[in-house]
Amino acid sequence: MARDNFYSNAVVWVKVTLPLIALALLSSLFLLSGSPDPDAALPYAEVDIDQITREQRVTEPRFAGVLGDDQALVLVAEAVSAASGQTEQIRAQGVEGRLDLNQQDYVSVIAALGNIDMARQVATLSDGVTLESSLGYRMNSDRLLVALNRVDLSAPTPVIVTGPGLEITADSMELSGDQGEAIVRFNGSVRMLYDPQG
Repeated sequence: MARDNFYSNAVVWVKVTLPLIALALLSSLFLLSGSPDPDAALPYAEVDIDQITREQRVTEPRFAGVLGDDQALVLVAEAVSAASGQTEQIRAQGVEGRLDLNQQDYVSVIAALGNIDMARQVATLSDGVTLESSLGYRMNSDRLLVALNRVDLSAPTPVIVTGPGLEITADSMELSGDQGEAIVRFNGSVRMLYDPQG
């Protein structure tokens, strides 16, 4: 009988003291924790919500195609958006591309801005265009037109080309060709410096 009485008293004591201990622990968490530091809060991305709702944007799109005799063209952009009121015009930012001329030779391109005309199948790259070939040549120009359905690159603005032992300046440049062959033409006032030791 005494044993049952001790058990009942223990149960009553546990039912009272455990909730009180839990309450004390919870209150200590809130009372002892400092006030929140706004500088230590999680960082949030600075996003222009109005701009996102105003224009449709796609991040890191990839355009790829095969031109002519298995020549591949790939263009990648950081972001693209449709030009206002023109569904066939696509504006691109941070454009990088590669054109495989044949199994060994290729040309890579980098530009800050681009405009892709889907109707004409032409991408117009601008704002610091750099073209590099697998042969070690580099071209800089303000503007470059890239055909999306054939091997055809043209720079209608002045170009500077540098490479092993060679420097060329010209008013414009064209690169075109089929069947794995590519022909480069320089137009206007062309100046070439050649160093056979370079």
